[in-house]
Amino acid sequence: MSLVLYPPARPQSIGEVIDTAFRIFKVTLLACLPYSVLATVAGQLQNIYLIVTGQTLRKFAYTEPAWWVLYLLGAFIGAMLINAILIRQAAAASGSPSVGSAALLDGLRKTPAAIAMGLLAAAIIGLCFIPLLVIPSPYQPLSRLALCVPALFVCVFLLCSWPALLIGRKGIVGSLRYSANLVRGNWWRTVLIYAVAVTMIIVLSVTAGMIVGVLAAFGAERDLAVTTAVSAVMVAASGAIYMPFITAMTLALYGDLQARREGIDLERRIVGAPAS
Repeated sequence: MSLVLYPPARPQSIGEVIDTAFRIFKVTLLACLPYSVLATVAGQLQNIYLIVTGQTLRKFAYTEPAWWVLYLLGAFIGAMLINAILIRQAAAASGSPSVGSAALLDGLRKTPAAIAMGLLAAAIIGLCFIPLLVIPSPYQPLSRLALCVPALFVCVFLLCSWPALLIGRKGIVGSLRYSANLVRGNWWRTVLIYAVAVTMIIVLSVTAGMIVGVLAAFGAERDLAVTTAVSAVMVAASGAIYMPFITAMTLALYGDLQARREGIDLERRIVGAPAS
């Protein structure tokens, strides 16, 4: 890649951040697609086991150890592969040589820390719901809805902790603090950028769902098994494409917030410097 997309040379507008994300996604899709496909398959290991053994598909209703082992193994492998996607995109976007084996190894090495940080972030967000312990039961549904507001507020502040851990080489707690520092003063901007990304994914998902529905309607009378298999493949393929797009959007936003925060810090240093 001749053009360096990360980190940006200056703070960008919301439109420029989205454009940068699309460019990172476009130039890294072929390199990252195998990882996202494997991550999608890894997330279905427990269901594949049920299908092979002739059992009914259900969610979290199993006492069989093999199901939970495959579920946890798939989650770990999926996290490793998603980490590798972001690492490889960052390398390609910065103009560095992108080697798949190095990205996989780095992603594997960072996976335990990423999982631990995710659990810590979930615990921090969960603190927002502690008042439910003392609120009477009749008022809990409305209170739960009201408490989602501070939970969302905190969640947005922690969105950049993942790239800070993988790319910024910061520790677990340091990544959470750095993310909050980046988002401070840019909370609504972060929400708007992610809202655009989620809206685009929803539109594409609805479109894919309509195509699957049409295929199912035309193919059900001829061969239901084939139609079901084709529909499942299309859903999995769409998920495999969304994954690199989300990581590209995360990387583009992370770079923009870094440029903004470094600019603010530089202005403060200039203002605080003694006149010569």
